[in-house]
Amino acid sequence: MNINNRIKSLLDAIGQGLYEKNNLLAYGLLCAIAGESLFLLGAPGTAKSEVSRRLKLIFKDATSFEYLMSRFSTPDEIFGPVSIQKLKDNDLYERRITGYLPASDVVFLDEIWKAGPAIQNALLTVLNEKIFKNGNIDIHIPMKLLIAASNELPTQESGLDAIWDRFIFRAISESIKDETNFCNLLRVTRRNELQIDEDVLITDELYHDWQEKIKDIRFTKPILLYIIKLRKRLAESSDEQPAIYISDRRWAKVSKILRTSAFLNDRDTVDWSDVWLMRYCLWNQAQDIERVCNYMVEELSPTDFKLLDMIEEKLDVISKQRAWKYGAGVDNPEAQQAINRLSELSQKLSEASDKIFSSINTKFANHSNLFIGDNDWKLIDNYIADTQTRIKKNEERIAHERSRFQ
Repeated sequence: MNINNRIKSLLDAIGQGLYEKNNLLAYGLLCAIAGESLFLLGAPGTAKSEVSRRLKLIFKDATSFEYLMSRFSTPDEIFGPVSIQKLKDNDLYERRITGYLPASDVVFLDEIWKAGPAIQNALLTVLNEKIFKNGNIDIHIPMKLLIAASNELPTQESGLDAIWDRFIFRAISESIKDETNFCNLLRVTRRNELQIDEDVLITDELYHDWQEKIKDIRFTKPILLYIIKLRKRLAESSDEQPAIYISDRRWAKVSKILRTSAFLNDRDTVDWSDVWLMRYCLWNQAQDIERVCNYMVEELSPTDFKLLDMIEEKLDVISKQRAWKYGAGVDNPEAQQAINRLSELSQKLSEASDKIFSSINTKFANHSNLFIGDNDWKLIDNYIADTQTRIKKNEERIAHERSRFQ
């Protein structure tokens, strides 16, 4: 069985009876194979913990750990209690980690921001390096995926920037929207045990083999240039909008997410469908989400989107000029000059429009990525529709301004 079919089978199996959560399961599986973390933002009761329990099932003989954080949570409850016997007999401060986070493959920590500083500080190394310091020994833990959840984001004054930066993939868990799915949820009276073919489960041996093969996935030059330009765009600030800070560490981990997506889709290079997944990795605050998407679309054809901005600015200037009387414009040099400028803008608008849509449609022609659902593709369609509306309005403005001077 090839990789693509194995991943499809796993996603189909763990998605049984769980409504409108296929996207979160796909993101979690992607993060698990990449060895990166997943943060779920959502209200209570939107199946965040159920998603984490099901993701454990993709690994053969995997162990899991989950915990609901509170401000009273202690490191003992997360990392295991201190071994009194070793402390008494050998004067060693070590934890008994069996059954706790350091010995688990898949971890779910709910209400992550309520954890105290001692837990958060220990999680920094766990998240970044998969290392837990147990007494005097650094343990390389087996954790493949850590999912954290909360119904809120950390505030900028909370001092949680370091741990927030380590959650690479950031998705929103929502309530069921489709009424048919909601009715099906109401009809459920018992939960059947999930049936997963053992042949598609991921063993430790296969997992580590994939880790090595993922390192061989390459970026094409156009995609590298795109990411470089996008990074520069995110770092720009203005009076209206501050820069969106993305650390070098996070960029490095984002690159692994993209390579993993390409590998699990049975490709040897990252393509544009993989790149679209970056929109889940490059925001810090809720207000950044739309900005990141806008930037990602605009940087697909940056020169032409800038030309579109320039056309709108010049139309603003022309609209403020004195309107000449009808019939007088033909013989008036200033009016004729305005008409010529409008003709040039119309030509440039047409050229920019063709290039923008050609660029977007060409780069996102492949809709076969396992980790991008219908809603993700619809979002691209919405951006195309919004841009078409924007261009249509500018065409109408040009026609209106021309009528003023003729």
